[in-house]
Amino acid sequence: MKKFFIIFVFFFILTAGNFSKAASYLDDSIKNFGVSADNMYLTALSVLNSLNYEIIEMQSASGYILFRTGAKDYIMTVTALSPVTSNIKILPANSIYSTGSTVQKTIFDELELNKLNILKKQG
Repeated sequence: MKKFFIIFVFFFILTAGNFSKAASYLDDSIKNFGVSADNMYLTALSVLNSLNYEIIEMQSASGYILFRTGAKDYIMTVTALSPVTSNIKILPANSIYSTGSTVQKTIFDELELNKLNILKKQG
């Protein structure tokens, strides 16, 4: 019984590190914007195009965009939190989160720059 407990604790310690990596990856993959979901969806399409990412499929009614960068596919979803606030998630299409979050950071940086342009035009 003692051996079983030691093996269980060892397994728990090993997997706890993976959970924290996944949580950190998800934190880097989700961002809120102070712009309506419709405007952010169109802006996201523009950003993906300007970054030369291949848009595979898009569905404006559900707010998702499936795109490819190199050999990796990602799904971006744009969700309305309120009439003037939206949420964007960018996750790997194959659910493998070990590749890092460089793509997400690049897209979010570009979206931030474009958000400022949208707000200037509205104001």
